[in-house]
Amino acid sequence: MEITKTSFQFLFANTIRALFKQSAKEFENQNVNITPEQHYLLRILTSQEESIQSDLAEIMQKDKSAIMRHIDQLEKMGYVVRVNDAVDRRKKHIVITELGTEVLKKCEEIINRLSERNMQDISENELEIFKKVLIKLKENAGK
Repeated sequence: MEITKTSFQFLFANTIRALFKQSAKEFENQNVNITPEQHYLLRILTSQEESIQSDLAEIMQKDKSAIMRHIDQLEKMGYVVRVNDAVDRRKKHIVITELGTEVLKKCEEIINRLSERNMQDISENELEIFKKVLIKLKENAGK
């Protein structure tokens, strides 16, 4: 099957790249020194009580070494810390810091503004249909 500029695969991949590029540019414009992927990682850390590298890799569908690089960078910036597990000393939990929570809040404000702007002229009905289609696509991809 030939992929054209109007094919679903092309449009979907280009849209995802455009959204990531847009948020990366806006983070930079607002002096937020993290990538959209690092933002997503911080978001995950706030939604889970305990996070270890392998769990984060699974959630983000990335390899462990890619996640480790993100964690290393976030740790250098003071946004996360590694904490030893009380039972298994080989395990390190990744915990968001107060500074990380502050930068996450700023990122969320940026993302919310961008989302509002990007969702202009998209009805609630269109959005609901799109969400249902995405769910079906994900389910079908997992078969």
